[in-house]
Amino acid sequence: MHKEIRTSAELAPRRYLAGVSFGVSSTCLVQMLDDTARHHAAKQSSSAFEPLIVHVDTDLAAAPTRDGETPAQRLLAKYRRRYPHVSFDCVHLSRAMALRTVDWSALLPAGVTAADCGASDDVERLRRLFAALPSVTSRADVLRQLVRHVLIDTARAHDYSVVLLGHSTSALAALTLAEVANGRGFSVPGQVGDGIQTVCEYDDRGDETARVAFPVYYPLREVLKNELVGYVDLIPALADMKRLRELDGSAGGGSSVVSHRDVSIEEVMQRYFDGVEGPYSGIVANVVRTTGKLDRVAGGASCRLCSMPLDDSGDNRWAGDLGQDSGDSAAENHREKLCYGCRRAVSG
Repeated sequence: MHKEIRTSAELAPRRYLAGVSFGVSSTCLVQMLDDTARHHAAKQSSSAFEPLIVHVDTDLAAAPTRDGETPAQRLLAKYRRRYPHVSFDCVHLSRAMALRTVDWSALLPAGVTAADCGASDDVERLRRLFAALPSVTSRADVLRQLVRHVLIDTARAHDYSVVLLGHSTSALAALTLAEVANGRGFSVPGQVGDGIQTVCEYDDRGDETARVAFPVYYPLREVLKNELVGYVDLIPALADMKRLRELDGSAGGGSSVVSHRDVSIEEVMQRYFDGVEGPYSGIVANVVRTTGKLDRVAGGASCRLCSMPLDDSGDNRWAGDLGQDSGDSAAENHREKLCYGCRRAVSG
């Protein structure tokens, strides 16, 4: 990875930004970066290693605690004390409303105007936007895209050279099938593979103003989730963090499903691969390795949400297999701006 992102042969600070969701995989990534930072700090001949761990707080309803911190900030403070060799930051999802890499006019669902989302508070605007999306799957899909945009924008704003995501093999396999099921199969090489991602910037009128290439990597792509769970139990620091997450209620997973209507396609895929990775670990790994060999689609225009190149013929094939657009004005307005999968997420 460093060979691909370094700009010169001379020693220069390695500034990596990693996302943390407080799950098992991303916590293991934090542990690895902290160990690596401590190792390079002790070597005088090594270039500086400066990782920044960022948590994107996606809770649009959480109230600050008595000390003025949100639950996510309180848990991140525990990570900060446990891993002193890396820097931490907490960014709220509402920051996405200021992003130039998302064309917000393309995300307005049917029946929702710009005035409807024009509240002065960004959190309220996001809350209204998510409430207007047609399904749980749509909300999970758009949320994941916005988190990715926020991480890349934060890295660019603070001059970090790469974004690291802590997805395990199992998580990437689940994401692969979820993208296909959501009608965005052509984007799998870009969404799941390592390498340079192209993001576009838009002005207030929705016109493209710039294109930026930025690298995104998955350092844990060759490790299964159950292997990481076993690793956590072997490392005292990780085991302590696991207990802290459980006490804080942020460990993730394990919740019972009251109704399948409350479960997104991505969560269904995650539960499936969590169940089969033990007896069929080779198949799970092959899903990810195969997608890593796929070529990325080249194109002119890009989707205003997921940033993948628009492919008209590919979109038509997906629409033919999964259902034609309804023909209403909202769908037609989105056709030139969003790929088929994002149109389905926004318009239903």
